Amino acid sequence: MLLTIFCWPGTSRAQEEDAAHACGVEPPDAEYVPLPGPRPHETRWSPAEPALVRREQRGSGVSAFSGVPQTRQRTGALSGKTIYLSPGHGFYRSSPLGRWATQRGNTNDVVEDLVSLETLDQYLLPMLMGAGATVVPVREPDLNPQGVALDNGGVGYSEEGPAALFSSTLPGSGWGVPPVPMGNAVEPFKLGDTRLMTAAASATAHATWAPRVPADGAYHVYVAYGSDPSRVTDAHYVVRHAGGESHFRVNQRRHGGTWVLLGRFYFRAGAPPESASVVAFNDSAEAGTVSLDAVRLGGGTGHIGDEKLGPLARPRSEECARYHTQFSGAPPSVFAPSGTNALSNERNDDVSARPRFAAWLHEEGEDAVYVAWHTNASANGTARGTEAYVYGPNPVDGKYIPGEAVAGSPELAQSLLDELKVDLQREIEPSWRVRNLRSANLGEVNPRHNPEIPSVLVEVAYHDNAQDAAWLKEPHFRRVAARAFLHGLIKYFATRDAPEGQAPVIHLPPEPPSAVVARNAGGGLVEVKWAPPADPDGAVPPQHPATGYRVYQSADGLAWDEGADTSATSFSLPLAAGTTRYFRVAALNEGGESFPSDVVGVGATDGAPRVLVVNAFRTLDASMARVEELSAYDLGSPQRAFLEAMNDGTALRRHGDALARNAVAFDSATSEAISAGLLTPVGYPVLDWFSGRGQARSRGPDAAEQALLRSFVLGGGHLLLSGSQIASALAVGSAEDVAFLTDILHARPVCGLSAPRVGGLTDGLFPGLAGSLLDDGRRGSFPVGITDVLRPGEGGQPVLGYSGADTAAGILSAPGGQVLFLGVPFEGVVTPERRAYLMGAFLARAGVLASPPPAPGVEEALPLDLDSGGLSSLGGAFPCSLEQVPGSYGEERGGCGCGAGGGTSALAGLLLLRLVQRRRTRHLPRGER
Repeated sequence: MLLTIFCWPGTSRAQEEDAAHACGVEPPDAEYVPLPGPRPHETRWSPAEPALVRREQRGSGVSAFSGVPQTRQRTGALSGKTIYLSPGHGFYRSSPLGRWATQRGNTNDVVEDLVSLETLDQYLLPMLMGAGATVVPVREPDLNPQGVALDNGGVGYSEEGPAALFSSTLPGSGWGVPPVPMGNAVEPFKLGDTRLMTAAASATAHATWAPRVPADGAYHVYVAYGSDPSRVTDAHYVVRHAGGESHFRVNQRRHGGTWVLLGRFYFRAGAPPESASVVAFNDSAEAGTVSLDAVRLGGGTGHIGDEKLGPLARPRSEECARYHTQFSGAPPSVFAPSGTNALSNERNDDVSARPRFAAWLHEEGEDAVYVAWHTNASANGTARGTEAYVYGPNPVDGKYIPGEAVAGSPELAQSLLDELKVDLQREIEPSWRVRNLRSANLGEVNPRHNPEIPSVLVEVAYHDNAQDAAWLKEPHFRRVAARAFLHGLIKYFATRDAPEGQAPVIHLPPEPPSAVVARNAGGGLVEVKWAPPADPDGAVPPQHPATGYRVYQSADGLAWDEGADTSATSFSLPLAAGTTRYFRVAALNEGGESFPSDVVGVGATDGAPRVLVVNAFRTLDASMARVEELSAYDLGSPQRAFLEAMNDGTALRRHGDALARNAVAFDSATSEAISAGLLTPVGYPVLDWFSGRGQARSRGPDAAEQALLRSFVLGGGHLLLSGSQIASALAVGSAEDVAFLTDILHARPVCGLSAPRVGGLTDGLFPGLAGSLLDDGRRGSFPVGITDVLRPGEGGQPVLGYSGADTAAGILSAPGGQVLFLGVPFEGVVTPERRAYLMGAFLARAGVLASPPPAPGVEEALPLDLDSGGLSSLGGAFPCSLEQVPGSYGEERGGCGCGAGGGTSALAGLLLLRLVQRRRTRHLPRGER
């Protein structure tokens, strides 16, 4: 049985055991349950054998560059490498508490169990996949709480082709639908069987899994199969999703009996099998069989529980690795080395389940490493910075003592530390501290649990320190740190694999383009064009430039196709008049594929487009995070950062949809493209310029943008300008800022209360617009935050107001052309019909439409979970009142420094928030900030 002793000098045995649970430190003389031996199907993975999953580009074989946004598995700098990825911790069943609990408390509004998961799943995992790696998370990586699984033989599963090509394996050889709650010792991959399909040179048979999609959204797609030397290494899977079809080839000799991730795709509830299914075909270049077991979409909610304590009623991604590894097919010696009846040890078993799962799944010859991402805590909350651990003694002075870690671990850890130091000091704080490599007898990197691959645990920052915690909540920090992990891994493998005596050849994936345009080019063609991105390592001139690009298309800005490659910085295609199309551009090079750019789009027309839409929405910071009520788990209200409910670059689609509903053609661009001269508003009757959600210390349009907008309006152009806190920023800016506010926008901010609804004023531009909800981050868009309360200046007319208040949210004026200035984000209005009415009424006033569209109807009811008391206006950056900053939530449990607790005072948090807000920046290439 695994001993759980943690030797902190001078503590009691009870304190030692509690510390062991908290930190996962194991003494060198502990006794260990034997690791499971090689699985029956395992043979050595030869260098010539293909990777586990390859994306296939139809018509030209396996593509060097293919994927959809944030689902990229193909060749790159990490092609042929496997990264076992651990975000650590997570919810577990606590016997003393009699409920589910996290392993770390809420400190400074940060819960390590959650922030690590959010960072790895939204940043590091897709970055690694973009570089060509096979990524195996030790916790569920899909944050989507919706999910569905379909076994062979279940409703929605079908087979087509000669019956002789299909057969069944013995019961107990495949996944079966587990009971809910799933017991502590249940092994779901022994509850069913698998089907076999004989391969052929061309497709003569196929099997289809068509699960019922529970809700519209993006889902990770997983397949399960049984591995064997007789399986083909190019099993052909097709994912049919809302954006089209995506083809994969899977090496079924490897990683059988678990869930294998293909990618992330958008599905719609109620969609037919043609756009919501996974199909396995039998075409193969090899003789053999294709195993047909199960398919899973999404993360879903918890499964494991008992009669006393049911499953976790939260996203399954928040469960700890102990339950994920059980759900993913590992045997009890992996997920429950303390025994399946030892509920009190599940928190401790979680520590060892992470590396044991990697050792169980890793196969001989598979080129892999294990990387754990954690945040730290000290005894008094004063420590800051980053450190990395490999296995070894745990010296008091924290030094590295070599000799016990798996070979390669120190080199891997040092590569990560070197990259974190460079990037965090360049982009976060020049004085950010990165300590020298350390060793410790941590269970997660203990070779007695995982003797097969180099392993490192990185403590990225200290969540009990107010400054570090503020950074941990920032998306920019998370992205920079995740990219440092990516670059550190690439440089580690490149250095290790370099021929002796030769310098390593390092290829880093590019950054995404930020200056992007989509426009009607005439003759029935539309053109997408962009500027090359900055260097991913900050070099000038770029040392890792983009060598190609992939242009993705979507009908709605949500579901994307497979993309089209080009080596140019523009791409043209025919598009029928009356068609709306959206685009994203990813950059490519030998290192891999970048994240996609922000969305741009066109409404195609035979004539000249009537509207230019410009995306100047650059806010992406902790102020946009969701505050989630988790008092039931003794966590208070920590901050949660879900990018798709903050700023994921898709806001322009709401403007495009409103224009399309009014049958008005449009072009669009990012504000960076306007600054770069890729497009100007000259010739467009209407300019729709939006900046989304503002923030304390945010700016309105800068001097160059103001000059452009002023010239456009005074030249007779009609301007729709929207975004929260534009007026507030201009009012406390330069003399030129104030002049733009008064002369062009004819508005001024005032102290007062905004409200969760806006509506048209009786004698204004929108008389038929009753109270319309503004988004709080849970209704399809980002939370609008603190919006501007306005009064008209001379020449201005209030046309949009806050429900129940004698204040304006929108001002109409005519300093040249018509100007509609909204103190709320246009895209923050919840329903498409109400956005279309707002847009159409203004277009009618501008003469683009003959008449406004029909009014959308009665006032929307306030949801029960939405506070109707109003929001204090103007935030802390401007003269009225300070934005409320959450304080501590009482005594909290510490992190892996053990024993830290509490939070920071509201005053200290406020001062720190101001410091961070001055430094906030969206995830733009470094040269464009």
